[in-house]
Amino acid sequence: MEAMYFAVGVLTMVLVALSALAVYSTVMVLKLKKRTEEMLRDIQNEANNIYRHINDTESCLRTEMRLGEQQLNSRQDQLTEHVDRLEQTIYEHINQFERKLDRRFDKLVDTYLLVKETEKAEKESKKLIKG
Repeated sequence: MEAMYFAVGVLTMVLVALSALAVYSTVMVLKLKKRTEEMLRDIQNEANNIYRHINDTESCLRTEMRLGEQQLNSRQDQLTEHVDRLEQTIYEHINQFERKLDRRFDKLVDTYLLVKETEKAEKESKKLIKG
């Protein structure tokens, strides 16, 4: 009987040890599960923050690109207007030059014709005098 009581005692101690081990293991698994869930939640929050930051950055870049494009278009319009004004000024100068050149040429032709008429008149008067 004593052996039986001894065996029951040993088995009880083993059972208590196994129960303690099972409780300890369960507690550790639950803590690990809780810690894993917290880590997953933290990772998800960080991922959301990263995506939000990426979206904000993308939005800012799009805004900056739109502003840059508007500035480029504005500058292009200004340059086009400036070129048009320069072109107009050049055409006006060319027209003025052409008018001045035409007046000079007309004056030269008139002077040439006057000289020719004078020479012709002189020759005729010399013929009359020699007569």
